[in-house]
Amino acid sequence: MKLGFICDIHEDIQSLERAFKVLEKENCDSVLCLGDIVGFTLPFYRYIETRNADECIRLVKENCSLSVIGNHDLYAIKKIPAYKAGFNYPENWYQLDYEIRAKKARNRIWLYEDNEIRTRLSDFAKEFLNSLNEVEFFNAGEIKIMISHFCYPDFSGSAVFFPGEIFHLKKHFDFMKINNAFISFSGHGHPDGAICIDEDNFRLLKFGLHRFSENVNWLVIPCVARTTRANGVLVFDSSTLDFKIISLSNSNS
Repeated sequence: MKLGFICDIHEDIQSLERAFKVLEKENCDSVLCLGDIVGFTLPFYRYIETRNADECIRLVKENCSLSVIGNHDLYAIKKIPAYKAGFNYPENWYQLDYEIRAKKARNRIWLYEDNEIRTRLSDFAKEFLNSLNEVEFFNAGEIKIMISHFCYPDFSGSAVFFPGEIFHLKKHFDFMKINNAFISFSGHGHPDGAICIDEDNFRLLKFGLHRFSENVNWLVIPCVARTTRANGVLVFDSSTLDFKIISLSNSNS
């Protein structure tokens, strides 16, 4: 089974349309979306005039077999994450004054208002985002895949913390084992290529064709949106365990 993965679209409708054309040429059986369909921080936008949140959500809903929600999506609909990474969110979190939330967060939780462009969503778009979970499982033949925007216990990527050592991911790997997941796919990191993580190290893989080794646990895929990083998609073949990281900047779609 051939699976296409997209993530971190951030309202870039032109790049999303290109991504779906690339994945169609790759003959993917299904496409999975790993979150952050909408929203983004102002300093990184390179497509302000063409961004379109509602149209991105429509295309994801129509073309993706399964999707999860990301931190910017949650902020756009003012929804508290289900997996809170140990942070105690008050029920009225989004109604609190910004200064009060900043004091409570203490640089542990993203607050967004300092540089987030306001996202205007239709009722259809809000309903779709509200329907998404933070983690899902997908059976690709005999392989069970876990998808999320980021890693356990912060599946949505709402916390400021990024793992830098393998031991930081023990709970994520344990969660995978409990749920019999062979491999986990996430986004959020916007790598130039993909980050490949096993129980020993982190590796940055360049765009191109690769093959899973037996002990690979987690892949962090590139972003679709045009930012300061190279954008792209990932295709995984569950029968051969090959995966291809495809640059959108260099594609001929």
